[in-house]
Amino acid sequence: MRDPLQTPRFAGVATFMRSPHRPDLDGTDADVAFLGVPYDDATTYRPGARFGPRAIRAASTLLKPYNPATDTSLSDLSIVDHDDAPVVPGYTEATFEAVESRVASVLARGVFPVLAGGDHSTTLPVLRAVAAEHGPVSLVQFDAHADLWTEYFGKPYNHGTTVHHAIEEGLIDPETSIRIGDRGGLYGAADVERFADAGIDYFTMDEFAAHDVASVGDAIAAHVDGPTFATIDVDVVDPAFAPGTGTPMPGGMSARELLSLTRELRRADLVGVDVVEVAPPYDHGDVTAVLAANVLFEALCAAREGGSIA
Repeated sequence: MRDPLQTPRFAGVATFMRSPHRPDLDGTDADVAFLGVPYDDATTYRPGARFGPRAIRAASTLLKPYNPATDTSLSDLSIVDHDDAPVVPGYTEATFEAVESRVASVLARGVFPVLAGGDHSTTLPVLRAVAAEHGPVSLVQFDAHADLWTEYFGKPYNHGTTVHHAIEEGLIDPETSIRIGDRGGLYGAADVERFADAGIDYFTMDEFAAHDVASVGDAIAAHVDGPTFATIDVDVVDPAFAPGTGTPMPGGMSARELLSLTRELRRADLVGVDVVEVAPPYDHGDVTAVLAANVLFEALCAAREGGSIA
């Protein structure tokens, strides 16, 4: 990281945590690679998440390497900004192929991937690469929506079908996966039963609110098993704290609750994490991007504390 006392945080090209820009990992000794996935053609309501990675990078220039809440330091890690995946606007499946290939190259080098979407469809190719490396993984999903729809408009892939396809393709083990934050309307009562039949344990937002964060962390630790991928849809947060997202849903977590919950990921064997659905055009104060950058910082500290990153 650049020394902010030598180069002000508002100066220079914005990279994740002001880390070196390394589009090619050959010859590097990276421990962590940040990768943007600027794709939002699979949204079903408001577009704009294609600008999420750029906004998160800019917001991350505020981050410092030491976390006093967990006594965790990232200062001795080699963190690099691995640029953006080569997405193909208008072509979801071609984008998926490009993202999967890029993430696979990171994993093949033993580097911990940290990703910023993009809409939530972009998590599916990430999980394909992760599962190819580790086998079916446990999924920890912070999200206002289950993302278990089978199709939209007669087509299989969009940001609401990601987890359905991850189960169908054997990328995740639903019995060791958990989702937190469900809320809002559905198409009918049968949807609740169908979501339960998927086999993923979950806390609705009302159930989350009835517990403290530590007890939900206990549930995460008790449920996940083996290599675990964490996907954090920023719409899990109430739009009062994160207005810049494509499908805002009132009644969500506070920013503080999400940061605290992210710290609980230290109790999982993390093999990667992403934050998705940051859509800067709906947030002219950068509130959502600042939160997303800090969530990634907390996730990295959790991975370090839990031993996922040496």
